[in-house]
Amino acid sequence: MDKELLNEINTAYYRLEMKQAEIIHALSHRIFELESGWYNGHYHKGDNDNWIRESYPIPVIGVKGFCDIEIQFDKISISTKLKRNTALTYSFEKFTRHEFEAYGVEDYLADFYHAGQTVQEMKDNIRDCDEKEIGFSFMFPFEVDGKQIFEFVKLLRREGFYY
Repeated sequence: MDKELLNEINTAYYRLEMKQAEIIHALSHRIFELESGWYNGHYHKGDNDNWIRESYPIPVIGVKGFCDIEIQFDKISISTKLKRNTALTYSFEKFTRHEFEAYGVEDYLADFYHAGQTVQEMKDNIRDCDEKEIGFSFMFPFEVDGKQIFEFVKLLRREGFYY
């Protein structure tokens, strides 16, 4: 057994646990109902734009009815949804300063929007799909504080996003 590797893994996961605790603390005893666990099977795009499945678990905080908050080693992502018709009419002005992706809910590898595209291109892609719901993942730096996450989840709620 490689003890040095285990120490590195433990250090990396301790950092995730601390961030999870910070975000739970910021969201708990407020207006949201939370669930939390560790999940594997998440995907990210590789350098060649192919989807890569990750086997290792990360902490996920479920904010019942609104979103999942995924705590990754290098960033925090918040996943949520809109009905297809709502996404087609929504302006997304309140989210232009946030990095985000849009994708299918049934076919979650269907890529409707990512950095470098316009909102109109996203809407064209959504219009051309058969999905009933559109998934969104908003990205934040790992260093984002819990209060900012709390404010963002409140924004999602005000704007009609759900999970």
